[in-house]
Amino acid sequence: MVHINLLPVRQIKQKAAAKQQLATTFLFFLLLLAVLGVVGFFQNSRATALQNDISQLTKAKQRHAKTLALIKKLEKDKALIEKRIAIIKQLKKSSSLTVHILDEVADVTPSDRIWLTSLTQSGAGLKLAGMALDNRTIAQYMEDLKTSPYISNVNLASSSLKTYAGRNLKAFSLSCSTGVPSEKKAENSEKK
Repeated sequence: MVHINLLPVRQIKQKAAAKQQLATTFLFFLLLLAVLGVVGFFQNSRATALQNDISQLTKAKQRHAKTLALIKKLEKDKALIEKRIAIIKQLKKSSSLTVHILDEVADVTPSDRIWLTSLTQSGAGLKLAGMALDNRTIAQYMEDLKTSPYISNVNLASSSLKTYAGRNLKAFSLSCSTGVPSEKKAENSEKK
């Protein structure tokens, strides 16, 4: 006898396969949601931890802000004090400049051949005027002044013949620059 199967087997298999595919897709979707939920939870935990770190660092920054402001103020004060110390050192060096210049001029002036009639110091400039026996004496005097560490740029401003006490003498005027010498120059002049 022949059996005829009137049941739609293909359709039933197709429906079963569709149900299985739908169940697999649903399970995959649930698994994906679970993975995303775990990742989101860890990201949220990490973001919360970072926010806590930021708030703690902000609080620490606020606690140390006064100290940082004090350090900046102290650095400015230090710079100002160092500048003042440098000015004081410079003033200390230059305060004795006039005394050294007068000493140098007195040391190099030959008292039997040159007579100074005026000496004027104005800032870094020095003007000498006087009388000498001859031009050679004036030239030697200029060279002697150039050897001083405190006097430089010695120039003859004028020279003329002048009669004084029945003698023909040379009246002269010199202009020079003055300044505090470098320490090396000053040591060399003190050794001489």
